[in-house]
Amino acid sequence: MNKSKRLSEGRGPGGEAAGLGAPVRKRGHSVLIQRAVLFTAAVFLVAVLVGSPVFHLADRLGAGRWASLIGLMAGFVAACLAGWPLAKVLLMKSVRQIAALRDVAVKVAGGDFDAHADEDAPDELGELGRALNNLSYQLSRNMYMLIVERNRLKHMLNGLSEGIIAIDADGLITHINPAISRMFEQRKISLGLPDARMKHVPDQSVWEDFDAVIRTGEAITRNFNSRDMVIRLTITPIVDEIGAIAGAVGLFSDVTQAERLERTRREYVSNVSHELRTPLTAVRALVEPLKEGMVTREEDRMRYYDIILREVMRLSRLINDQLELSRLQSGGVAIQKQRMPLDDLIYDVCDRYHSIAEEHGLTLNIESDLGGCPTVYANSDRVEQMLIILLDNAIKYTEQGSVGVKVAWDDEKVCVTVRDTGIGIDESDLPYVFDRFYKVDKAHSGKGSGLGLSIAKELLKRMDEEIWVESKKGEGSAFTFTVHRNPPPEE
Repeated sequence: MNKSKRLSEGRGPGGEAAGLGAPVRKRGHSVLIQRAVLFTAAVFLVAVLVGSPVFHLADRLGAGRWASLIGLMAGFVAACLAGWPLAKVLLMKSVRQIAALRDVAVKVAGGDFDAHADEDAPDELGELGRALNNLSYQLSRNMYMLIVERNRLKHMLNGLSEGIIAIDADGLITHINPAISRMFEQRKISLGLPDARMKHVPDQSVWEDFDAVIRTGEAITRNFNSRDMVIRLTITPIVDEIGAIAGAVGLFSDVTQAERLERTRREYVSNVSHELRTPLTAVRALVEPLKEGMVTREEDRMRYYDIILREVMRLSRLINDQLELSRLQSGGVAIQKQRMPLDDLIYDVCDRYHSIAEEHGLTLNIESDLGGCPTVYANSDRVEQMLIILLDNAIKYTEQGSVGVKVAWDDEKVCVTVRDTGIGIDESDLPYVFDRFYKVDKAHSGKGSGLGLSIAKELLKRMDEEIWVESKKGEGSAFTFTVHRNPPPEE
């Protein structure tokens, strides 16, 4: 039976239930004691047999006490010499058995749990052998369970997305899981590095916190920034059985996404409040004088009504855009796609916006020959909505110059670009132009609600298309989106 099977069955090496506390079987007289008594009696008998004649001879000759003592000593020496073969016969086997037990004990102490003592020796030696085997089994079983628990704990720690670092009471690192390497770039120890531990976490304040926890025994929780991440650090002391600080363990959690979501939530509430407050304030400012009868001229009242109507429509558009964006983001909008001619749609939308561009002193041009434009696989209403959003933004934010629509295609997709010569977008603002309520004008005093590009992004995402922007401050912008020519293979 192999060791693993024996461990799993919980049986000892002799087939008995393992355990050092197993009752010792009742025994009779010890063989070792019998052998020792027999050897002593034999030696005493030989001494008497040899020493008694000498003693009597000395007594007859009147040699006195010293001669008698010499005779007894001679008898004892003779008895020892004669008893040596007997000692080898009676005791050397037990000595060899004890030496073998000693060797087994030394091997077990050295970690060799396969060492096996002889259990067939008589009486105490056999029981000592069984006790050693049980001890070896128990140590082997406990070591096996400790290794299993250690490996289980190691796999659990290594599988965590949070980083973990453990240090001892001297501040030396005892454990680091792989998540730390993913969070922080590993650095080689170089000259001038204030702390060698910084090759794992390149932030001196973190290791000062570890040392403070070791020194004071109080846990520390705080957030710190590492490049583009926000990391929450929780350090707790490790206390041993006598209450002393034996080390500390630190948990590193990447809360960048959570912090970003919380910031987005705060900004969203602020932006919605601002967008709603502006038209509501205007409506209130116009309704109050009308209610009090302060506006007496009919043309003034009609002008007030026109302004109120525009502000109410602005509120309605804002609410509709919010609902549209929410439906898109929740996946509640089903977009049916089919083959459609793209050139007719572009001509139709540009024709409608041509007069609007002229009203703003701009020219609207189609900069590509659409005669060979291929059909696409898309939803015509949504593509039209995309063009309207981009053209509307281009006209709003272009004070002079022109707005153009350019179309290019290959064997896979068609790229539609709407470019303008307007105010442009600063490079630092480019990553956020598709965020909800984001405006280049931080005071939100410009036109629009800031939801159009967010809706465009979500629309294209739902249609498995892409959109991107290229812009320079003061030189204009170019928004490009794709429309695939053919359905995906699964469709």
